[in-house]
Amino acid sequence: MALCNGASLRRRLVQSLQASSDLKIREIVLDKSIKTFFQTIQNLLGSEHPQALVVSGLESVSKLEQVLSGANQVREEFRKNFHFPLVLWVTDDVLHKLMRLAPDLYSWSTIVEFAIATDDLIDFIQETADEVFEKVLAAGAGRYLESTALNLQVGSPRRVELESAWHDLQNRRLNLNPELEASLEFMLGRANSNSLELSGQYYERSLALFVNDSPSPRFLERRACLLYSLGLWWRTYAVLHHPEQDSATSCAKDYFQECIEVFEQANRQDLVAKFINALGSALQNLQQWKELEAVANKAIVLHQTYPNQFKLARAYSFLAEVLIAKSAWNEAKQTAQQALSLLDSGQINTSEPVSEEMKADLDWERSYHQGWYLFALARSQSALNQPEAALQTLETAKAETKAQYDPELYIQILAELRANYFQKGEYRTAFHLKQEQRSLEQQYGFRAFIGAGRLQAQQIVNNPTLPSVEQQATVATEIAASGRQQDINRLIERIGQHDRKLTIIHGQSGVGKSSILQAGLIPALKQRSIGIRDVLPVLQQVYPDWIIELGNCLRDAISDLPRIPYEGRSYEYSPPQTGDVDGEKSILNQLEKHDDYNLLTVLIFDQFEEFFFIYKDPSDRRRFYEFLRTCLDIPYIKVILSLREDYLHYLLECNNRLADFDVINNNILDKDILYYLDNFSLEDAK
Repeated sequence: MALCNGASLRRRLVQSLQASSDLKIREIVLDKSIKTFFQTIQNLLGSEHPQALVVSGLESVSKLEQVLSGANQVREEFRKNFHFPLVLWVTDDVLHKLMRLAPDLYSWSTIVEFAIATDDLIDFIQETADEVFEKVLAAGAGRYLESTALNLQVGSPRRVELESAWHDLQNRRLNLNPELEASLEFMLGRANSNSLELSGQYYERSLALFVNDSPSPRFLERRACLLYSLGLWWRTYAVLHHPEQDSATSCAKDYFQECIEVFEQANRQDLVAKFINALGSALQNLQQWKELEAVANKAIVLHQTYPNQFKLARAYSFLAEVLIAKSAWNEAKQTAQQALSLLDSGQINTSEPVSEEMKADLDWERSYHQGWYLFALARSQSALNQPEAALQTLETAKAETKAQYDPELYIQILAELRANYFQKGEYRTAFHLKQEQRSLEQQYGFRAFIGAGRLQAQQIVNNPTLPSVEQQATVATEIAASGRQQDINRLIERIGQHDRKLTIIHGQSGVGKSSILQAGLIPALKQRSIGIRDVLPVLQQVYPDWIIELGNCLRDAISDLPRIPYEGRSYEYSPPQTGDVDGEKSILNQLEKHDDYNLLTVLIFDQFEEFFFIYKDPSDRRRFYEFLRTCLDIPYIKVILSLREDYLHYLLECNNRLADFDVINNNILDKDILYYLDNFSLEDAK
């Protein structure tokens, strides 16, 4: 084994070896998605028999522990099939894991270490810092540059080399100059931006090092970048910790303010223009209108001097919020319309090639910032006694805005829309909007679940201006508080049993069948593997064209797993007639392929009593029963039916259709399949 933490040094060594040797040396770079070590190498070699083999890339493998454990179990296969020297490049981290997870394989190896020269180490840190800061400065206060955009994602050679450089410096007790060391800490903070705790520690160490009595322009620019990142850190903290939102946003505002001041000290008004809107956004959240007015007016001048239509539109929206706070309704309306006009004038010319980044920027502007412009316009229209125009504007804002970008904005739009419908006398519409508003407040943690309604899984904020901190939709806290967590665990245990293909949940109307599925079981399944398989829950609740709806639900569920292609039919634009046999075959083919991707698919048919209400003739239901039977024959497919208990007897006819299906013991109403949901818990039906 060749131990080296520097990817660039490894490349130079391999090139030198190949140039100086007469041997036929084959090099293999492992893909991060591999799941086996020996089999992958064997497949890549095929019938080839090189005189020597060099393998690298283990540090980038996503499921490294699984790969190393598997390699240890088939150690003898290496001896039997590979009759040539095998050089395996490893880093310190990979070597430690290999010693722990593949001790038998490790016992065959000889370790040769290649250390990076100190000068090369410093040059690498400097070159990387130059590139990272250049990209952060170029992006400005726009969409957050994730670690992938900076080539610092987990497993990337640069990330591994950068972290190793940090450890090598500690071990060698070398002192860098303060600016370079501060830059290194900053880059590690950006690399670990998905962990709020880790990134904060790196940023604080970097800030302590960024001190200089006579700073150079480059020093000031980098310090301002750090201050901006600290501001984003506190904005992210505010999103994740609602009780501390105001104090955290205030901290963010202070860092953004200092960032702007440092850019001005460096005489970089162009960079002030790129970053000033972040300060405006924080001031708007804090409702500090006097300060926001000054920043908005300054930003408008800057964005006209350094033209950027999107940023200029945002600056006008800040001014609109100030005018609304002053009750200057006509001026607020005109300013909001000006922001919308600027956004419209910044549209992409679809006849010309457009980058994916530009498309993402435009989608963000339409789905987030445009919501603020429309919301300001609607409030101005309402105050000016233009109720119909306000309603139309709010409906547009609701349709165009994505809740996950800024749930507070979306909730405010719903509240304003509800108030307008209520004032108009359309009480039913207002009531439904109130239900939607409260549901979103529960999902994003603004309120506890209260009153009638359906409990939903906890959702996460996905604002493109902020780093994506590691989090995911979770089981609603109300599930655990109500004592139903043990029921979720029992259902998951049942799904994991090989012979439990079908589960039927039944109970009285209103006891929480849908809530326990949507807010409990589904998010729990998404967070875990069962055995060695990832779980794909697919939820269906609508049945007029059940095969069409199931196909779309399956497609949407798969869209969350980029590695799984959806090869079924899509009915979004031209839905077929009910009875489309090809659509049914397409779904079954898709489900059969999931085994190739190591997936356990759980089809969940919630509110299944609706199916019997729509298909009143038993002969019309037969197609679903046959489809269900076929699904239960496919390996690693589980089915859950959830329905009111007064519709349970309808499943008797389904039992007749599936009478020879041995997994359910010739009885679809067998107690081993039925679960009864009462007011307190799920229990086996007796």
